[in-house]
Amino acid sequence: MSHSDPVRPRIKKLLLRLTILLVVFVISTAAVVLTMHSASLALTEDSQEHLLPAIHEHQRAAINLERLERMGDLVLYGGNVTLIRKNALAAQVLAFQPSFHFSPVAKETVRAAFELLREVRRTRQILLSSQFERLSDIEQRNLLLLDKSLQVRWSEYKQELFELQNKIISDATSLQEKNMQQITATNNMILVVAGTGMSLLLVVIVIIGYSLYKHLITPVTEASKALLALEQGKAFSPAPARYQELNNIHQAVANLSTTLNKLHTMATRDSLTGCANRGYFMELAQKALSKVHRQNLQMAIVMLDIDHFKKVNDQYGHAVGDDTLQLTTKWIQASLPENAIIGRLGGEEFALILPEMNAQQAVNFSESIRKKIAENSSDSSTVPAITVSLGVQVVREPTDEIDTLLSQADKALYEAKTGGRNRVILSKESNAKESEESPQNEKTTQ
Repeated sequence: MSHSDPVRPRIKKLLLRLTILLVVFVISTAAVVLTMHSASLALTEDSQEHLLPAIHEHQRAAINLERLERMGDLVLYGGNVTLIRKNALAAQVLAFQPSFHFSPVAKETVRAAFELLREVRRTRQILLSSQFERLSDIEQRNLLLLDKSLQVRWSEYKQELFELQNKIISDATSLQEKNMQQITATNNMILVVAGTGMSLLLVVIVIIGYSLYKHLITPVTEASKALLALEQGKAFSPAPARYQELNNIHQAVANLSTTLNKLHTMATRDSLTGCANRGYFMELAQKALSKVHRQNLQMAIVMLDIDHFKKVNDQYGHAVGDDTLQLTTKWIQASLPENAIIGRLGGEEFALILPEMNAQQAVNFSESIRKKIAENSSDSSTVPAITVSLGVQVVREPTDEIDTLLSQADKALYEAKTGGRNRVILSKESNAKESEESPQNEKTTQ
């Protein structure tokens, strides 16, 4: 059915009453429909031909940057020459992916990172081979110093790659905003054309006013509100439009909303486990801590690390390692209170925010997670049996900062690791405060 079909019955009625006005009505209606149809088609075609491919290209580049960081870590810290070569080859494939060609800066940065990894691979191969034993003491020391230097340089490159990844995601968001501005301009144009058409229908406004308001003005206004809501980060769904061209605009707005949600997920969620990534976790943790300080509430922070996770990757492969991380996250989330937060800070390290928990409650909760992961992994047919170590820290003073609390929880986690793993350790600072409030509290559980 064409866009003018719903109007034709009214035109025939007007022909019987006012022939001259009917001609003017047909011309103005046709102009409005053609203008709206052309604008809608142009916008839809531009979105399909340029915007979505560009966004997908940015997404691929961001994902490949994350993979390159992971491959670089495996090259730098790998303990097996064969795995180092394999991961170095994977890093080379990523570094020369066409997905970086859209940005000379990204392409140059990635290639430079790969050159560093190639130097790391050569150094690591010598360190792990029998050739290292044949070197003189001076040569061995120099090689070890070079290895440490390369580790420092790689850390700098990782930061640079991380910043580049954020910039690529930001650029993709800018593309979205630009397209939204174009849609807004198109809607404004449609409103002007509609207003012009309405001015030509003043004589018959009583007859067709309701239809014009219902089928033209309201859908355009809904689309404009939807665009404004998207710009402000609010949820808004325009009502279904009767005309296809307006429906195309509504569909374009819905597609933009979906794409923005995907970009937000990419920017805030860990792609493997689905929990908050490091940056988003820090943002949520800071908000939670501000609420604690503002309302004088309790809150605990838990650092969790999978014991001997590198052995899982080395012995069973990275696919099983990924499954282990995903299942561990699932088991943890199944036990979390509704207002708790989980984030993956990197590798096999996770962090938990536990509002409204004191030290003893947090230790008991952490102990239950430790047991649950050990039991579930032992019963699993897809991943090996694993254990976790946890460090607990609670908010003690109104001046506590999130970085300090995480650092103290991390120290407790390190103590759990050095103390034999598979245990929960309450930080010394939290234990001291808990002892003042309740001398019966215990420091550790196993």
